Amino acid sequence: MPISRLARILLLAAGFALLIPAPAGAQESSFVPEKLHRLLNNEISGDRAFNAVRRLTPFHRIMGSRTFLAAAEALAEMARDAGLVDVEIVKQKFEGGLSWDARSAQLWLLEPEERKLADFADVAVSLAVFSRSARAEAELVDVGGAAPADFRNLDVAGRIVLTTAAPALAVRTAVWERAALGVVSCAGIHPDARFDTPDEIAYIKVPAAVPAGKTPPWAFMISPREYGRLQELLRKSRSEGRAVRVRADIDTEVREPAEQAFLWGRLKGSEIHDQDIVLTAHLDEESTSANDNGSGCASVLEIGRALNALIGQGKIARPKRDIVFWWPNEHTSEYQYLRDHPEVRKNWLAAINQDMVGARQSLGSRVQHIIRTPYSLSSYLSDVIESVAEYVIDSNSSFLASDEGGLPQPFPKPILSFLGSRERFDALVVPHSGGSDQEFFCEGVVGVPGVALINNPDPYIHSSDDDLWNIDRTQLKRNAFIVAAATLFVANAGDADVPLLGAEVFSRAVKRLGKDLATGSALIREKKSGSCAQSYRDALNLLEQAAEREARALASIRIFAKEGGRNAAALEKQGRSLRALAAGLIRELGDAYILASGVQTPPAPSLTPLEREMSVLIPANADSLDEYLSKRGWSVGFPGLHPIMAKECYCFVDGKRTYLDIFRAVQAEAISAGEFYYGRVAPEKVKTLLDLAVGKGALRLKKESRRTAGKAGTARTD
Repeated sequence: MPISRLARILLLAAGFALLIPAPAGAQESSFVPEKLHRLLNNEISGDRAFNAVRRLTPFHRIMGSRTFLAAAEALAEMARDAGLVDVEIVKQKFEGGLSWDARSAQLWLLEPEERKLADFADVAVSLAVFSRSARAEAELVDVGGAAPADFRNLDVAGRIVLTTAAPALAVRTAVWERAALGVVSCAGIHPDARFDTPDEIAYIKVPAAVPAGKTPPWAFMISPREYGRLQELLRKSRSEGRAVRVRADIDTEVREPAEQAFLWGRLKGSEIHDQDIVLTAHLDEESTSANDNGSGCASVLEIGRALNALIGQGKIARPKRDIVFWWPNEHTSEYQYLRDHPEVRKNWLAAINQDMVGARQSLGSRVQHIIRTPYSLSSYLSDVIESVAEYVIDSNSSFLASDEGGLPQPFPKPILSFLGSRERFDALVVPHSGGSDQEFFCEGVVGVPGVALINNPDPYIHSSDDDLWNIDRTQLKRNAFIVAAATLFVANAGDADVPLLGAEVFSRAVKRLGKDLATGSALIREKKSGSCAQSYRDALNLLEQAAEREARALASIRIFAKEGGRNAAALEKQGRSLRALAAGLIRELGDAYILASGVQTPPAPSLTPLEREMSVLIPANADSLDEYLSKRGWSVGFPGLHPIMAKECYCFVDGKRTYLDIFRAVQAEAISAGEFYYGRVAPEKVKTLLDLAVGKGALRLKKESRRTAGKAGTARTD
């Protein structure tokens, strides 16, 4: 029986793999030697990290607030005690932000009975963030969802409204449009909170900006259960012909100009001081906010303490590169810092972000996500963190076969805290995701590979329930172990490590390319793009872009290779081998098309009129980094595109790729991850986004675009 083309391709891949060191199995990782496992497992303490979370929870750490600064001071003291150097709180301007502090706030039910309904001193999130000072005593009226229809035949002027709506909406419809005095809301960010967590009080904001002539807004937050009580009281009082009256007393302060801050420290390397490994965890959030993100802050701190202790004990060598520990104001601190100091990005080699790494996973079915870099910044770092994470996952899971063989139970290599749970480690390695500080580093204009550890789902985030009781010391330790091991490897990596990195990236690339081949074949077979021919074109683009993605990941290892050395040459050879493998897989797509369509030849490349137009437009970033960021903004959501795909449209801009190149790259990324993950990407959406970015000056069209505009042809490939 003749050997199939696919079989030949796989044999070829196996042959290439024999030329390089093979990566370790899942219960081993070449990035975590046995001795290092033992040292980190003995030194990293989830119990110590938990105590750091405990010290942070009393602070209502709102962006730009004095309490944020107080929390930063407390954490700075802990960082110095942990042995970090250059510990500093850096203050920054806060464009578009608000420096707001609450001194006190109480909401009282006065009639038909006296009862305290909310108190900022008891539960800080019971006062909506950015609420302004007020003293009001008035009738309470229920406006349901605070939509325009809810106010029909209802006069709320001079009254306080009770609502299920978000305070921002109720402020607009009830206070600013209909002269209500203020808002009492049971809104939450979790749709099922009223069923699953009826006593949860959400952490929500009123508008920070107040339009001219409008009443300064305020709102109290209550639980779904309390809302039900008040609804019943209103119904009963109405039947008795009595009013329900409440009193609000609020004392807050807004300071101008708005100011923010971040805390950082350093563990100095022994040799290299311009290739920092940056560990981040945002410090801001509400009072308690134990998992989001007291856990990340404490984990970063504990990693610094543990590494410094092991160095001091002579158990590990001081890493070659500096490790920077950064506790920012989420999203905004980094952007402002880069605008103030654009040169610093040249000193960052890699970044690992931790945001929610202490969840008791049996509460709320929470899963730890290990987040890779995006397509636009394919990197060895993703495979390093994936390898270490898989090692910890498998080492802290129970397997029937192991039990049958009498091997160690319940876990092969347990990572446990003294007072933590004995639960397995439930974690997934996933494609790039946003929502936290890794996004900043992965920006195209920053260009620093950033990965992250974030749990999802989380029914307690941004609420009064995000407290110490749902934190697991064991999960704190496991996640700190992953980050510490990956950090140490990257901090010490050099030319001798290039073969190891090449083997890891190459072998995982083969697996990813195989998955993309399966996705592309299904695309053709099921005509998911509408027609068999269009599905083939989309599948072909998927494989071509995947080959580029993996080639970029391999090329990222060059940073460690000696120029002109033997390992650099081996890396180049691996790149050629990978492209040869990808070319073979692409030919398989042609066979899949022939089988699905009955046509003997796959369709030739062709462009639609829109694609021809896109193929001659070459965007480039604004000349100044400050200009680019100020005109674009850090949030780039766009209707009809997943927010990560919208961000990727910007990240692929390099002054060489055309609009069409960018669309094809982003479309392939979405198809590879799956429609459930990134949705769909349409060319007209990408073009409109880029056109608008050019219009507002964040991007500019290069002269080549104007010279070639109107000419027919294919997309640029340079």
